[in-house]
Amino acid sequence: MGSSEKSQHAIRRSTRLPLEVPVQVTALSADFPFSEQCNTTLVNAHGCGLISPRVLKIGLQVRIEIVSAKRHTTAQVAEVVPLGGEPETWLVGLELDVPGNFWGIEYAPSDWKVEETYNSENARPKADPEPGSAAKSSPAARRWRLTDISVGACYLEAATPFPLETPVLLSIRVLEQEFLLDGTVRASHPEAGMAVEFTRDPDQRTKIEELIGQLMSHREVPRIFVGRKEGRPTASRAPDPLPDPEIADPLLDLVRQGSSLTAEQFLNDLRAQRLGKRRDPRIDIALPVLLSGVDAGGRPLDQRVMTVNISRRGALLEGIHGVLKPGADVFLSRGGRREEFRVAWVVDNDTPAGAQIGVAAVDPNTSFWNEVLEASSQSGLEAASLRGNGSN
Repeated sequence: MGSSEKSQHAIRRSTRLPLEVPVQVTALSADFPFSEQCNTTLVNAHGCGLISPRVLKIGLQVRIEIVSAKRHTTAQVAEVVPLGGEPETWLVGLELDVPGNFWGIEYAPSDWKVEETYNSENARPKADPEPGSAAKSSPAARRWRLTDISVGACYLEAATPFPLETPVLLSIRVLEQEFLLDGTVRASHPEAGMAVEFTRDPDQRTKIEELIGQLMSHREVPRIFVGRKEGRPTASRAPDPLPDPEIADPLLDLVRQGSSLTAEQFLNDLRAQRLGKRRDPRIDIALPVLLSGVDAGGRPLDQRVMTVNISRRGALLEGIHGVLKPGADVFLSRGGRREEFRVAWVVDNDTPAGAQIGVAAVDPNTSFWNEVLEASSQSGLEAASLRGNGSN
């Protein structure tokens, strides 16, 4: 195995977390003057990946400083990958000379356990560091508290949540067992927290079920780190269009509506769910409605579509022809009534039948579906699939 392969293995032998940390990188060679402000893209206990405006030589010794935290250490260039662009940039892999939690992550992954920790003045080990000192100083640091979780989604309290549609990686540790989960932010509430929809993957679902079992069996507060995941946001990724009623997920339903609800509406519904209440029972029913608005290309929409299911404040609609994006406003009309709704999510079915969209009423006190819901309740058909013949 060559030296480059050994270095790469060293960098990757502890869990890598996607984290943006501003660092000052300075070459320790008089023959290569280099001192630049760079941002990391990945960090772990053995090194980091960062973007450099100049190419660096493999084997070059450098000094890394987190200026905001007043701490520094030394490292060696292990990998250099050209990224192109104008001006050109390079992805540089650095291997720390002294492995450890130099990044100051309070609840670091379990395989980051290294006895050495860092003095804020130099890279020598320090016996009793101040826990989380760098994390508190770093603008990228956040404290997280898991308040709600299902197999499809979760809610994390934080003063500075990530923006809407940010791809994230969650590291959740319970009883020294770590669960790494992928997801996307579907609702973000400053000073409150954020809702994350988990990536749909059978293996991940199994991990989430195991995590929920651990949380229900033990009273230990989970330790959590959330990092920004590499890659583009997944706002257009289609959620499961027709959830199995046997495995209904009210939290996921709420999270998918997150961007169309105010923070107060969302958090009120979240609190109701914690008490075992579903504020808006959903019934499967097919009703014709008239949808109007403007599509993503600025073209007017005026078409008859069908409901798949409805709740007091929302509906799943099918048969949409035209491109609508989450957050777009549309109007629904039926029985002489017309009301504004906001698109919460979109399933782009490339079929003659058209797409499906989930919509939520802009008015939290809407009564658009009231008579249908009341009639269904009185008939004892709330859980049944109905075929209606309503008119517009």
